[in-house]
Amino acid sequence: MSQVRFTPFGRTIECAEGEPILSAALSRGYFLRYGCKHGGCGTCKVLVTDGDLEDSGSSFALNRADRSAGWALACSSRPLSDCVIDISAMGLTEEEFLAGDQVETFETIIESIADLTPTIRGVTLRLVNPPRMQFSAGQFVNVEVPGTDNVRAFSMANAPSANSEIELIVRLFPGGQFSEYLKHAEKGKLVRVSGPVGSLRMRLSYRKVLMVAGGSGMAPLLSMLTELTQKKDRRPVTVIFGARTREELYHMDRLKGLCDLSAQAEFVPVVEEAGHAWSGETGRVTDAIARMGNLRGYDAYLCGPPPMVDAVRELVVQLGVREANVYFDAFVPTGVVQPSLTTG
Repeated sequence: MSQVRFTPFGRTIECAEGEPILSAALSRGYFLRYGCKHGGCGTCKVLVTDGDLEDSGSSFALNRADRSAGWALACSSRPLSDCVIDISAMGLTEEEFLAGDQVETFETIIESIADLTPTIRGVTLRLVNPPRMQFSAGQFVNVEVPGTDNVRAFSMANAPSANSEIELIVRLFPGGQFSEYLKHAEKGKLVRVSGPVGSLRMRLSYRKVLMVAGGSGMAPLLSMLTELTQKKDRRPVTVIFGARTREELYHMDRLKGLCDLSAQAEFVPVVEEAGHAWSGETGRVTDAIARMGNLRGYDAYLCGPPPMVDAVRELVVQLGVREANVYFDAFVPTGVVQPSLTTG
């Protein structure tokens, strides 16, 4: 049993051997911001100012430099000794911290399932109880896999104005539990979700906006882009959507239509393996970004596979985006973790 003290609020909890810090805090009536609960999203990032712990979270959600500086993921960190954890970076008020977990559980029914690409499905869930969810564009929900005790995290692709439904973009993984469920799922079936969770959201600023997506990572950016269009936001926006082949791109007309509503928005699809019928950008998303040149004065929003997010993060900073103005979600499949690392 180890003691974990949370600053700046001066509260201490006891954490059982092998118990993650996030689970211990939530079970004892305190609240820490979280998302996926499996070390993949980075929402529960905290600073360890004293003591030692073991963190099994993804190196994409928290890189070695961050870990060396004392940062850890509360959901995947287990104390090895008494610890002091600074949660200031979460931006919580003391009232929020003391209020406990406010994430709500919703009952939904499957409204539709569509094949977007050979490996990606579009899933629309209609909220039943409660009938609406208030959320910010960019957030995600944890979906209970029917018939199991497991949950999977998926970003919402619909704008907050469409709050009676949840639109998901699901990448299919061989043997994945939710992927297997979707093979035989039927309209009208009950699916439970909890949320909203996650800290990715559109920041208010005067800067231009660069959105970069790969795979199912278009979901939160589509939500943000739709909301920007609905609010008639006048910031220039460039949306870059990358895929290996043309067949792996989806919602092309929808994305182009949203960008066409504003003279300040541009949609740039990019494919690595271009066929004779393709007349757009070719190469990787990093090639298309490099062709933009100087990115000083931009906010960058990045969503997709971790290697893509990692490469784009490094590039946009080199091209002039302030590191503090780079916001991202790396889509790490549940169960894909890195070897345990000790922080202290």
